[in-house]
Amino acid sequence: MLDKRLIGERNTLAILGFVHRFGWLTSRMLSALVWPTASQAPAMARRAVKALVDDGMLLRRPLPDGGDCYTLSAAGARFLNDAAGTLASSGASLSLGNPVHRACSNWYLIHHLNDGTAVWTEHEIQTGRAPFTTIDGKVPDGLLELDEGLVWVEVENAWKNRKERQKVVTFCERHLLPNSQLCELAPNRYLFRIAIVGTSPDALRAMVRSFEDAHATGLLRDGQAGDIDLVLLPVDKSLVAGELVTVNLYWDALCPAGLEVPAAP
Repeated sequence: MLDKRLIGERNTLAILGFVHRFGWLTSRMLSALVWPTASQAPAMARRAVKALVDDGMLLRRPLPDGGDCYTLSAAGARFLNDAAGTLASSGASLSLGNPVHRACSNWYLIHHLNDGTAVWTEHEIQTGRAPFTTIDGKVPDGLLELDEGLVWVEVENAWKNRKERQKVVTFCERHLLPNSQLCELAPNRYLFRIAIVGTSPDALRAMVRSFEDAHATGLLRDGQAGDIDLVLLPVDKSLVAGELVTVNLYWDALCPAGLEVPAAP
């Protein structure tokens, strides 16, 4: 068995590495990443994060609606560089962006990381660390890398008007088979599916209405709709995620025997 010192070093590297990849994380997110199966994971994460803040390796950043998140300090970045050869930098001046939007993306990617799926985080993509180019001026809110190809993550944390929803629909029409050739997002990495992740049922239902209109006119094909997943992932003001529910746009919403977009639990 590993002794406590080695376990502590391993956990420190894991925490700093994940913060580097995501840009910022809450202690609850870190608990899910570093101790996904531990019954006392939240308490373990709080203790570990406090120790790293006290040691000057992490910076505590206040969130707009209360609570804290954590970014790398200059010392934490140097430690990660020396210990893991990672080109990390301080997050002291990092913009937290829209915290609920980013939290939704983070939680969705954490869910898939814990399933063993390779992911590219929104922060990695925005900082140019992912092997990816923009498509039609759009940048994904995360990417999943499967054997079949890349899954584009599009987060909807608020209701969008018809014009903004249409931009998402048009993107799907242009870049999903069969209307499109394989869309190369990175060298030898092609778009496979699109996951639209919403924090509220209303945001997802509005998107479904726009997809229904495009499907009814034939602009969105059955096969394309089958490559679009709708994911309900509630995130509260404290950035705590609720239960994740996934349905398929075609099979669960558009085809005659389709189901309703699930209500919040």
